[in-house]
Amino acid sequence: MTWQDDVIQKVNLDGSFVYIVNDPDGLLFEPKISAALQTKNAILFDDEDPLALRLAYEAWRKLARKNSFVIRLDQKGELFIPYDIQAESKQIDFHLSEFFQDIDLSALRLLPASLFQSVMDAIKLFTPGKLSQQSSLDFLLRHIYRIAPETIQTNTDLVRLLIRKHYVGIEMPTQIEERLIRLLSLSPKFKYWDFNALIPNKSAFFDFLQQQWEMYLHSELPNAIASTAWPSEKLVVPFADSDIRVFIDNLFAEGIIKPVKTDGLPAGHWAWFGIAKEPEITERERISLLLKNAKACFEQCELESINTEFWFEQSHSLGIMNALFYENKKQPPVAALAEEIKKLNTTADFLFQKWLRLNFIKLQTTPTVRYPAMLHKVPDWLSRRMDSGKKVCLLVLDGMGARQWPLLRNHLQMCANISLEEHACFAWVPTITSISRQALFSGKRPFAFADSLLTTSKEEQLWLDYWQEKGLAKREIKYAKKIESLSNDVWQDLITPPSVKVAGLVINFIDEQMHGIKNGMSALNMVVDGWLTDWHFNERIAELLDKGFEIIITSDHGSQEATGIGYINEGVKADTRGERVRIYHDPALRDSTAQACHGSVITWPGPELGLPKATYPLLANANSAFKSKGDVIVGHGGISLHEVVVPFVIVNRKQ
Repeated sequence: MTWQDDVIQKVNLDGSFVYIVNDPDGLLFEPKISAALQTKNAILFDDEDPLALRLAYEAWRKLARKNSFVIRLDQKGELFIPYDIQAESKQIDFHLSEFFQDIDLSALRLLPASLFQSVMDAIKLFTPGKLSQQSSLDFLLRHIYRIAPETIQTNTDLVRLLIRKHYVGIEMPTQIEERLIRLLSLSPKFKYWDFNALIPNKSAFFDFLQQQWEMYLHSELPNAIASTAWPSEKLVVPFADSDIRVFIDNLFAEGIIKPVKTDGLPAGHWAWFGIAKEPEITERERISLLLKNAKACFEQCELESINTEFWFEQSHSLGIMNALFYENKKQPPVAALAEEIKKLNTTADFLFQKWLRLNFIKLQTTPTVRYPAMLHKVPDWLSRRMDSGKKVCLLVLDGMGARQWPLLRNHLQMCANISLEEHACFAWVPTITSISRQALFSGKRPFAFADSLLTTSKEEQLWLDYWQEKGLAKREIKYAKKIESLSNDVWQDLITPPSVKVAGLVINFIDEQMHGIKNGMSALNMVVDGWLTDWHFNERIAELLDKGFEIIITSDHGSQEATGIGYINEGVKADTRGERVRIYHDPALRDSTAQACHGSVITWPGPELGLPKATYPLLANANSAFKSKGDVIVGHGGISLHEVVVPFVIVNRKQ
């Protein structure tokens, strides 16, 4: 029996009971426990709104066949529970100390609940005895994150670790990261390495790698003169080592490191991929390698082993591959890859849709370890950034997906002394503006703004309400949409006041262009790229940085190129521009419509997955759209990979 089984046994999920669960450590979110709740159709209420509790409770009472109703209290325990609900409830306490006695609880609480079983397994296997806080951090570093600092003895070991952390993706709590820095700094072999910059900061590491690559190519030229100065002129990264070389081509393919112009290196040299050539040749090489890597990845992956990080990585690399393809598809060698790329996108979407239907409820309650997993978690994350003294601008590009982000990145890289930290985030389903953007600006799940579900008219007030509840004055909060249409004077008035501590700004251009575009995604990307130049996007970002803002660039949803299957007359169109979703008030009507569509649609659970009551979406499947049969459009509303997973990018000045 596992510790999760002990937790599950505390709740009799086979009866129609009400439980108030004091769960400060988030044990109910552990995958096995969460799955047990879902299997028994138990209703888990996890919110601080007493009105939402009343509505959920009354809806549960009216069910003909009721299962358990579980009210979760977090560590703050601020939810007001009415007396009548308390009177019929059984109260249960879940505490980590019941299950984990050898490890320091303050260290354990740094981890998401999904890793607790791995910790338990490691404790049983290695029997470390009672651990102090410091020893616990070391134990987690070694056995959960698979990093043993004492085995890192050479520059090769160190670079392999840093690439694994920043490219492959190891997200660890700050305290564990600081412990790693401390342990590595003890070695005199690495006395010149700036671990405080290179370990926590992905952007700093890749900037360093870019610099080192230029030095490496220079060192490989005939009659190269060795340099000895540190850090700007000393080569310390052993690129030629086989353990490092395996990653290098991928870093160039994804544009993380830029090819360097070098004359004199023989064509057969292993580093040839990282040498600047004619742009057409370089882009063709990148597309081919990204396609090859992605095909190999999807051939090997299994649904059970996939997690959020996998989809973040795939969204990023596939987004780059698709953007490059749209830009270069007039080249015959690139055009010849069209069918392979289309097939790969279809494979990715099919697997993603299957995974998302199984995991969407878990995503909503995934705690933020370093970065928010879903859009409604963003305001709380921003609040913590501000607590550390930062001035923050949330810049939302409506409709920007991973296929458009590479265009923005190209323009941002024109800014001097800029740092980009690239991550990703899950949008809400259905992927329409009014739902995801309100979740993003309010910090709440959609059932909390049922009265404005299909409009953005209350968005500004939701943003103000959130920050005023955090103690900010109205003059310290800014909000504006359609900022691309503002005059320069209005723009300056918006970003200049020194009193402003947080700004929420919306750019509507991409979404507006999307819905009128013809010739598919390649035409959209061409229009967006032209606008980024005309609007001087990089200069606007530079202005915000100069005003002292840390900028968070994200989106409410992405987009999908789709083909019309014909209009559906029943039901209300959820968003006049959401060509891939209909929302019904009656689930029976939604389901009968779905049956008539013969597999070209997806019935998406509504209230069970965080939407308001009487909200039952019907989504277009795969690359279909509710448009005239055969029409090719770019739309949103569905659950394709690039509609749901959106970029989440942190922009700063380099230190």
